[in-house]
Amino acid sequence: MASMQTVRMQKNAGKKATVNSIGLGSPATWIIKAFKDIMICPKLAVFYGGLFTIVVYNLWTFLSQSASLHDVAAPLVVLVILILGPISAISLYDVSRKISNGEKPTIGSVLKASIKSNGSCPSIFLSILLMLIAVTWMVLTPLIYAVFTAGSLNTIGADQTIIQGVLSSLTNGENTAFLIVYSIFTAVLALIAFMISWFSFPMIHDQDVDPLTAITTSLRAASKNALVMFFWILLVGSVVTLGLLTPYFFGLVIVIPVLAHATWHAYEEMINYID
Repeated sequence: MASMQTVRMQKNAGKKATVNSIGLGSPATWIIKAFKDIMICPKLAVFYGGLFTIVVYNLWTFLSQSASLHDVAAPLVVLVILILGPISAISLYDVSRKISNGEKPTIGSVLKASIKSNGSCPSIFLSILLMLIAVTWMVLTPLIYAVFTAGSLNTIGADQTIIQGVLSSLTNGENTAFLIVYSIFTAVLALIAFMISWFSFPMIHDQDVDPLTAITTSLRAASKNALVMFFWILLVGSVVTLGLLTPYFFGLVIVIPVLAHATWHAYEEMINYID
């Protein structure tokens, strides 16, 4: 059965994506360009950065004050950022794309483009895929913990939840084998999620390609520029952490737009298309 395709997807069906090799200095260029985009459209950056921050902060407040969920507040917020970040960033990708094309972005035009992209089958597929990776991490976490604590969930104390047991092992460093295996497991899943989503959402928004093409192109770009990717991951992780450490997560109002615009410019530099 033939898959449903939009007019733009059919138009771009013959194009092939090529991946460029870039240097370690490229991330600095992306960030400079990101700030230039923000200076051109500061209201849009503040609007989307503020909206993202409000959602994340309110989620944190709810989880941290919940009697049953407070012990998983931090990992759940991190998962939401990893999933919601690429999805919400499409709006800012469109801002950078319009600026690069000499157009003047407005909240109305950007919102319309964002709704169109986020409502497409490829974007929904990618979002579900990221959610599945997050669910895999959450489901396997207690199982891995059980294996390294005599292989049974019954090793958790009567007054302790499984998550509290995991957090206890992570903080006191008593179960070295668990710490090593769990850290590797978490790092691998996080890396897979990043490599899949790094350029797939920008590519879908730009070219309206199918999700498989977007994912494989993003994986090729990340693999071909592995050193740059690891440097970028460290940079992103650092600035997002700093944003979360500010009062009311206020730093995210700036951090999120900068990273979104910079990701678009990374996509522009790294991905080319040929007919």
